[in-house]
Amino acid sequence: MINNTKTLHDNNVKSLADKYINEGYRVVIEPEIDQLPFELGNYQPDIIATKDNLGLVIDVKTNLKTISVDRYQTIAEKIRKHEGWRFLLVTLEDIETESLPGISEKLPSWQELMNRLSQVERLIKNNEVEPAFLFLWSIFEGGLRKRSIDVSIPVERLPLITLLKQMYSLGEISISQFDMIESCMKVRNHIAHGYIDQSNLQVLIEFQSLVCELLEEWSS
Repeated sequence: MINNTKTLHDNNVKSLADKYINEGYRVVIEPEIDQLPFELGNYQPDIIATKDNLGLVIDVKTNLKTISVDRYQTIAEKIRKHEGWRFLLVTLEDIETESLPGISEKLPSWQELMNRLSQVERLIKNNEVEPAFLFLWSIFEGGLRKRSIDVSIPVERLPLITLLKQMYSLGEISISQFDMIESCMKVRNHIAHGYIDQSNLQVLIEFQSLVCELLEEWSS
């Protein structure tokens, strides 16, 4: 079992490294200490990828249960101090997608997220509850992932439920907020999978208020 897990991990690392190489990055797999761009203690990443003035320190995880966010947050904070460098915690889901972690995706700015709330308001006024709910959820999720980057919690690429639990455990979301978000996520999933949800407008209004509160807190 251990050998199978290591083989899967090594294959994923090689697959991801090849993607960066194809994009013109210089890649080092499992770099030795003297190959690291700066001191990271006894931490050894899976991949170092550099191109022009950009650098990525990448850790590949095939099992989310082995993730120690506190440890990775410390590493991410060290790396963030060096201009042009970023730490990425990459999962199997990332490797299987077409996008390339760290360079192919972009989150909206805080101002853009706040501006989008006015569009939600217009949908609500037109009694378009389900489209409003889905759009509001995209705003929330974008804000959640952006917040994790801003505070060097390297979980922005994790599956949503894992991301939520990690942000709650690190104090970015209160227990009452987490409970409400979890309930709203069930509504969101119901709508996203084509079902008509019977939730009343009040649920949407409460979620809208929560998202506004979180965006104001996180952006400040």
